[in-house]
Amino acid sequence: MGRARDHGGMTEDPAPLPPPPLPARVEPERLRELDPASLDAEAERLAAAERATRTSMSPYERQLREIRARREEIATERRRRERADRHAARVAVREMAGSGELPSLATALLAEPSPLPDDRPLAAVRAFLASGGEVGFGYPSRPGSLGFTDGRQLRNAASWGEARRLYADGWEPGAPGTAGVRGVRVHLSGTRVERVVGADEVLVEAG
Repeated sequence: MGRARDHGGMTEDPAPLPPPPLPARVEPERLRELDPASLDAEAERLAAAERATRTSMSPYERQLREIRARREEIATERRRRERADRHAARVAVREMAGSGELPSLATALLAEPSPLPDDRPLAAVRAFLASGGEVGFGYPSRPGSLGFTDGRQLRNAASWGEARRLYADGWEPGAPGTAGVRGVRVHLSGTRVERVVGADEVLVEAG
């Protein structure tokens, strides 16, 4: 049996709890001999066993969700530190803007000084896909916002300053959870065509 070290020394790993008891199987040949009431009773016994099994699994499922959320939070902190370490290198965005070269959204969000005023609404920021075409942030029906997640929460930025603060803190564009879409949601200007792209695939106009 495995052992785990505790503050007081070596302790036994707790044995996993056994699953709820499963009713004895009724062979198919025997099922043919059961009257309707007995067949219903057998089905109900299995349904009760299924309910008991699902109930016993609930604490483990909750704990797995919590573990995944905590790991996402650790990853968020790691991203925050990595971005802080790269902060000085982002000063080059000023030269890029002055030469007419458009910085990517990922670069501009971390640049010092900021290529855009913090109070600039995202709806007023001119952005383009690296592959071509002007875009707006957010859904066509709800333009001017960027969603960010730390793996557990969702926050929407409506201004350039809000987006910069969230990104510097390690939050990623997108939605939380395993089914959440990660990336920057944009729509082609003047259309209802939308897509989710990486922050490096969106270019912003400084000034």
